[in-house]
Formats: sequence, structure tokens, C-alpha cells
Amino acid sequence: MNIRQIDHTNRREARRFVQFPYELYRSCPQWVPLPLSDGLVRLNRRAAFFRHSEANFFVAEDGDRMLGRICVMENRHYNDFHQARHAFFYLFEVIEDVEVARQLFTTAIEWAQARGLTRLIGPKGFVPLDGIGMLYKGFEHRPAMGIPYNYEYYNRFMEQLGFEKEIDFTSFYVRVSGFELPKRVIQVGEWVKKRRNLRVKTFSSKAELRRWIPALVDTYNKAFVHNWEYVPVTAEETSELEKRMLQIVQPEHIKFVLNEKDELVGFVLTFLDISIALQQTGGKLFPLGWITLLKALRNTPWINVNGMGILAEYRGLGGNAILYDELVKTIGSGNFEHADLVQMADSVDNMLADMYTVGAEPYKIHRVYRKDI
Repeated sequence: MNIRQIDHTNRREARRFVQFPYELYRSCPQWVPLPLSDGLVRLNRRAAFFRHSEANFFVAEDGDRMLGRICVMENRHYNDFHQARHAFFYLFEVIEDVEVARQLFTTAIEWAQARGLTRLIGPKGFVPLDGIGMLYKGFEHRPAMGIPYNYEYYNRFMEQLGFEKEIDFTSFYVRVSGFELPKRVIQVGEWVKKRRNLRVKTFSSKAELRRWIPALVDTYNKAFVHNWEYVPVTAEETSELEKRMLQIVQPEHIKFVLNEKDELVGFVLTFLDISIALQQTGGKLFPLGWITLLKALRNTPWINVNGMGILAEYRGLGGNAILYDELVKTIGSGNFEHADLVQMADSVDNMLADMYTVGAEPYKIHRVYRKDI
């Protein structure tokens, strides 16, 4: 077995790195293949992440056969903000062989130690839209679009290699039919809107939404500043997030909360889930995959809630109730049967408690691991 750093500026090597999961999960009915182009974007040195930070990509091989892969990064924005010396790993995939995993992590740790980093944490991606963690519970369920899926043995390997829990992210399931908020939540939301002069803004076009994305990122930077996963989003990263978001969003599924000055103070982000269509196409958009995906956009029974947040000064007075009311209105606005409220961290105690209050069911957990090095 050989561990080597790939030249990810070489298109052939980058494609091979990205395509490895397609081989690993070929017989897994739950796994969702993303388009190859999405994977290649993460290896692009021109991406905004590489303007302030560093990452490298390693593979484990036995001759021509790939056995595993890993990305290890130094996110200097994260470390500067949190006053830490952490390395992060991401895009980890491996066959069911703990020795292959051990060698990949040994290489990642050596890379991190050479840069004076003292802890390895992950899986954690480059930007906020990257799914986070390693699936720990809920292996029988298909993942929400863009959220990681892995085999159960990954967690066993992490424990064998001396990693321990850093934080868990829980995803909640809602059966749309018959789902209603308690009346008192709706009443609180209406009271807060009147008392604080708040209103809900909706969108009818991507062009209109595009103009608001810098304000959305600014509000994210303020609302999530105390969240475990928080990293300040730069202007260059905002431009990249805008492109990714507008590819998959339907404007009518985005709701903003504005104050009396028309400043954005809260948001609910929901996206159509086309994971089933991606499975049907094998992640291939050409020549006919686009047709399947376009049909899915019109007919998917699943909707994903990928982000909710409101500025701290509005939370204590019931501002979250506005978000939950708009959430229910959104998921009830189409022919949706299922909603996946993705990845809420252990650290957001109030929101987790609210999920139980409104009747959402916890059904998947993703775990982030850490190891002092």
C-alpha cells in the first residue's frame, strides 16, 4: 500500500480522487452521487478558500487500485477567529480496512504537525454549504442532498484510531401531511412581528434573490457567530456561495425577516431535494440526466431545510417563532410529503428543544471527531 499526495491541478488525478466514492458505494442503495463537476470544484486552487488557507489531498493505493482518500486543511480564517491551531479533514473515504484508514490519518497528522497545528477535527468542509460530520446514526435513510453519507464501519475506525466526539449534528424528519405548529407558537410569531415592526419578505425571481445574498451572508456572519462551526465568510466566498445557491434554489422557498429599516435580521432557507433523481442518473447530467433532474424539481416529494437563523436581539422575545411559522408555510406550500431539517448542532440547545416542541422527529446524527496531535 502506498499513500501519496495527488496533483489536484492535474485533471485526470482530480477526477480519479472525486470518482472514488462512486466505486465504493456502487452497491449502496442509500448513497447519493453528486455531479462530478461539484466534486471537482472543491479541488480547484482558484477557489476562494485557497486565497486565505491551505489544503492538500491524499490517496491510498495498491497498484492501480485506490483504497481510500482524504483531504487535510489549515483554515486560517477559522484559526484566527477562534484563536486555535486546528487542522481539519474532509472528503475521507476508505474501504473496510482499518489499516488503510490508519495510514491516511497518519499522513494527515504529519501534514498538520509540519504546520504547527495541534488538533485534527472533522469531517468539516470548506464553506457553510458543505455538509458536515460523519454519519453516526440513521444509516437506513437516504441523505438529504449535499449531506454526507458513509458506511457504519467508519465510526468504528475513528474510535480505534483514538478519535473522540467533538460535536454532533442532528437532522429532524417531518411528515408534512397534518403537520401544524402549536397555536401559541403562531400567536407568539404574530405578536413579535407587530411589536418589533418585522415583516417577512418573499421572492419571485432568482435575479431579485441574487441582490440579497450579500445581506444574507452578512446576517449569517452575525447570527451564527457563536456556533461551533462558524467561520467568517469572505466577499470572495460569498460570490461562490451565490453561484452554488442559485443553481439549486427555487426563490419562493426562501423567506427573509426584515426590520422596520428593511434590514435582514432572519432567514429560512429551504431547497427542493432531488436526491432520488441523482441516484437515478448516477450523478451524470449529460446527455439525458438534466431531463430527470428537471422533472424532479417539479415533482419531488422531499424538501430540505438547510438553514434558519435570526439575530440574537430578536431571539429572546420569540423571534424564532416567526421562523417556525414561515417554515411550516413553506413546506406546506407544494405537494411535499416529507421535510428534512438538516444538521442542527448540539450547541444550539434552544433550537433543538424547539424542534421537539413543534413535533419534528430526530432521525439522523452526524458526528464530528477530534484528536489531539
